[in-house]
Amino acid sequence: MGLFGKSGGATGGMKPGFRDFKWGDQPRKDMETLDEQGEDKFCHLQAEDLTWGDSPVERIVYQYWGNRFSDVTIEIPPASADRVLRDLQEGWGRPEQPNKFIEDFTWRNKGVGPEATEAVFSRNPNTRAATLTIRSSYIKTKKALAKGKPPAR
Repeated sequence: MGLFGKSGGATGGMKPGFRDFKWGDQPRKDMETLDEQGEDKFCHLQAEDLTWGDSPVERIVYQYWGNRFSDVTIEIPPASADRVLRDLQEGWGRPEQPNKFIEDFTWRNKGVGPEATEAVFSRNPNTRAATLTIRSSYIKTKKALAKGKPPAR
């Protein structure tokens, strides 16, 4: 069983990583690189279980920054979006929703340092499809600091 259950559900609360991947892990050898942009590498698994709980998802993309697992993005079809959102609320609790008119929901665990994790579920108002991005808050902060460094003299 992985960090979010065998098929990626939210049961058991938010954990640092996704399925059998922990934040900071190196890419696995069975991953295919989809794209590279600077220090960011986007990968997927050929034999991926494309479900969240019992709900089918369209695609799962793993992101690595500096060759360290930092984010996972799950594309959710309209038919599964309500079930996935309900599972997230049952497993991770009530999310933050900055604007009650926009279906963007955010969860953060209480972890600090490398354990810190956040997730954002965002629904497209036109198609009703959704995207769930789960990321390492720690690596996100390190990435932002790296971009903001003053140039070397």
